[in-house]
Amino acid sequence: LGIRPKDMFDWLAHNGWIYKRANSPTWLGFQTKCNQGLLEHKTTTVLRTDGSEKITEQVRVTAKGLSA
Repeated sequence: LGIRPKDMFDWLAHNGWIYKRANSPTWLGFQTKCNQGLLEHKTTTVLRTDGSEKITEQVRVTAKGLSA
């Protein structure tokens, strides 16, 4: 896209696409953008060496979101 990731996240946050909850490092997409098909959430379960599971979540811009 030719833009630094930090600048992209700043733009998305400033323009009402993503947000962070208090005390959380994870970006979340606004439901309206997800309903429009512009964003999606990817959830991955990671098995740790001690046998426990960790769930990671990422917000992704879809192809439709890139063209919007």
